[in-house]
Amino acid sequence: MSAWDEPDERARPAGFGGDWRGTRASFDDPMSWSFPVFRVWGITVRVHLFFLVFVLASLSKSASVLGGNSLSMVLASLGLAALFAVILLHEFGHCIACRWRGGTADEILIWPLGGLATCNPPERAEAHFWTAVGGPLVNVLFIAVLTPWIGLTYGQWLGCAIPNPFDLTGMLQRVGVADNDWLGLLLLVTNYIAWALLLFNLLPMFPLDGGRILQAILWKRVGYARSMRLACRTGLFGAVLLGIVALSIESTTLLAIALFGGVVCFTTSKQVDRERDYLGFDPDPAELAAVEDELDDDVREVPRRAGRRSVATPDVRGTAASKPSDIDGAREAEIDRILAKIARDGIGSLSPTERETLQRATDEKRDGDRRGG
Repeated sequence: MSAWDEPDERARPAGFGGDWRGTRASFDDPMSWSFPVFRVWGITVRVHLFFLVFVLASLSKSASVLGGNSLSMVLASLGLAALFAVILLHEFGHCIACRWRGGTADEILIWPLGGLATCNPPERAEAHFWTAVGGPLVNVLFIAVLTPWIGLTYGQWLGCAIPNPFDLTGMLQRVGVADNDWLGLLLLVTNYIAWALLLFNLLPMFPLDGGRILQAILWKRVGYARSMRLACRTGLFGAVLLGIVALSIESTTLLAIALFGGVVCFTTSKQVDRERDYLGFDPDPAELAAVEDELDDDVREVPRRAGRRSVATPDVRGTAASKPSDIDGAREAEIDRILAKIARDGIGSLSPTERETLQRATDEKRDGDRRGG
């Protein structure tokens, strides 16, 4: 397989930051309306068609509002280029942090509401925390370089080097950048975007980084299921506040993000409740992953035990003697397959038979633990 080959499109992973990796474009799935632009470090960068619509609409608005002069078009183009670069590097920060903690990350989607990195960190609170923090740290690096330079160069700190995220135009007017100082404009706009995206992403609302960081912190203290519920409730409250702000400043983009975040928080909370109803207990991915690892070890051990048995006995008796292990191995392999399906597609993808099989295995494991205790 070459570096430019696409991942298996039959798979539907459920990863950190999105679950539309490798999907084919289809009319009834708007999130699949994207195309790959390049691939680096094994990570495919895709651009959504709606992002192109957003770019064209922004350039058109700039041309119509400011009379279509060259300065307005250059400023709009620089702003869009800076926005794309900051978002892209922010998402790469998530991917690098995820891989650093032992997870996988192989796709980034750029769309009108920002970026989404398909990351699968290990099912541990620490790994999820650092995966979430990786993106904002990139913004901090931008700010650490650009903010002091702008403050020292233009002699304006508050409102310029440390910008008001709702007043880009006013900032540029106060600074008074020369018409041909394209580099100065680019650095000012890039610094503004780095600050605005950092502050915005740290809001405690799913699927923003702040919501994920909050959930990871709570996970170690109150458990996975409760931390998800608390983070989602906080996110719903934050979505309402963000929606009020968006309406007050007449920002369509902020309103769309508030609605999107509110829907994600609501559906995520309901998914946790459904998983509890299906399993009979609050789900914890770390426990499921540990059980899956144990099953993997058992399944790998079955052929070795069966092989030793077949050497020591005649073929007929060896076949009969290996049947219990074969049955156990097949059952464990089936549970392993069900757990892998949960990790890939979510608990809601299980059939009634699969749920019954998993519940029976869970009950047996609990009974065995109690007897062992």
